[in-house]
Amino acid sequence: MNAKKNDKVRNVWDANAAYWDERMGEGNDFHKVLIEPNQLELLDIKKGDSILDIACGNGQFARKMTKLGAMVTAIDLSREMIKIARSKPFADRIDYQVIDVTKKTDLAKLKRNMYDSIVCTMAIMDIKNIEPMIGFLPEILKDNGRFVFSILHPCFNSGEASQINEHTDYGGHEHNRYYIKISDYLIPRPVLGVAIRGQPEPQYYFHRPLSEILNLCFQYGFYMDAMREPSFKGIETNSTWGKTFENNPPAIICGFKLIK
Repeated sequence: MNAKKNDKVRNVWDANAAYWDERMGEGNDFHKVLIEPNQLELLDIKKGDSILDIACGNGQFARKMTKLGAMVTAIDLSREMIKIARSKPFADRIDYQVIDVTKKTDLAKLKRNMYDSIVCTMAIMDIKNIEPMIGFLPEILKDNGRFVFSILHPCFNSGEASQINEHTDYGGHEHNRYYIKISDYLIPRPVLGVAIRGQPEPQYYFHRPLSEILNLCFQYGFYMDAMREPSFKGIETNSTWGKTFENNPPAIICGFKLIK
């Protein structure tokens, strides 16, 4: 059953690859405003750093790290995503590989390298089973190496979360209140959703409470030394989504080091 579900996940990303590349390019506003600056701060990339980019998609963050002088290995479940990534600039400097991080046999292909840092950008919630990956990372991360991941914030923007706008003109003045309604936060479960409007296929999200993800990292010797919860505060927007996440973080970025 797990293998069949993982095949479905792969098929969805293969089907969405070209559309995602067209819409994502070198990073949409969500990525450029919220994710990229925080990940770069936590990674603290030095020229010559060896970095593994897990679930690289069209390779946009791998290219960013390469521009900063890193030597990047970039992996993804989707052959179509890797094909697109290899057609982009810096393909001759980035080692792109098709790797399914839910399979230990695939992960073993990475053992020939040791990495200064490992990053997983907005993808842990897209992976059916994250334990094989988390358990394997200590084998390929150098002493004092960093592991950084970003995800949809499980508390505010995952699972059964609804964004709500209340509008009143009480007292002769218009008032808008934006908030989030959540339910069953503690229940891990897969859900189908749409990240980019118009994408060919809905994608699978695997909702997990934050404690499940963090405790798995702790179990395998990681300790967390940084966390960022970015929002759209101070950024003008007319969208309900943007206003809802003005004072609520839609994503969370976590930074770890390894205890060996």
